[in-house]
Amino acid sequence: MKTVLVTGANGFVGCHLIKELSENGIRVIGIGGGNNTEKPANVDEYFVLDLMDPEAVSSINFGDVDGVIHLAGLAAVEASFGKPMLYMSTNIGIQVNLFEAALAQKASPRFLIISSGNLYDSKAELPLTEASPVLANSPYAVSKIGQEQMALYYQSRGFECIIARPFNHIGPGQALGFIVPDITNQIVEVEKGTKQEILVGNLDAERDYTDVRDIARAYRLLLEKGKPSEIYNICSGQARSGHIILDGLLALTESTPEIKTDPARMRPSDNPQVYGSHQKLTNDTGWEPTITIETTLADVIADWRSRD
Repeated sequence: MKTVLVTGANGFVGCHLIKELSENGIRVIGIGGGNNTEKPANVDEYFVLDLMDPEAVSSINFGDVDGVIHLAGLAAVEASFGKPMLYMSTNIGIQVNLFEAALAQKASPRFLIISSGNLYDSKAELPLTEASPVLANSPYAVSKIGQEQMALYYQSRGFECIIARPFNHIGPGQALGFIVPDITNQIVEVEKGTKQEILVGNLDAERDYTDVRDIARAYRLLLEKGKPSEIYNICSGQARSGHIILDGLLALTESTPEIKTDPARMRPSDNPQVYGSHQKLTNDTGWEPTITIETTLADVIADWRSRD
């Protein structure tokens, strides 16, 4: 791969992915959305486009692109219940626009479509593999299943398409709304003296957490070595509870905040335990997670401490 197009370039994962690609000698064209006109670091070319607009997408020169890693889209599961049509039209529509623009230009870059490990049926046997049953349990999940099916359709139109199902990402740069940044932000506020307690939700639930930088490396390897039409889990293969996350972060501070359960943060429907298998990914690309949870948490708290 000489040149790779990354959509969602200005997002949490996008910034780490661009760094990973650049450090491996790959020229990066980044596509950002919204009002974020600032060019991310390590990007060779950067454009702000409305990917829902077919005409805007047609301005991308796919003839100069060897691969596309498609990150852009709506990713908040809970928000999808109140906006099902928005999630369908956005997540599936953006992808269709990208493929159709490439078709019109008679270009055939390899596509890596980012789906989600949240698609699996909560009652499936663990560890979750690519053969585990999926369940359309939210508009978000339906939109991701739709993206996977559209990728297979465009595979029939001549494209090479690989599908990634990443599990929970954590790492520096992640916005609030997820367990690691939510707890870390509160710890830093306690250190600054602006807060005395930390509010938490259900810490019993065990999830499969992978450092975003390992996720980014998996994306690069899948684009280079993944098999067309195949689905790949990206995960650590281990389940860790919220208690482990909290204790790991508290070990990095000298503060002794009071821990309180916040009913607003509780999710009664949380599955007790979720973790996956990355064996297929390892077999086909050689990828394995390399960044320890301790390193991830230390980097996250250092990142939050450095913010104003």
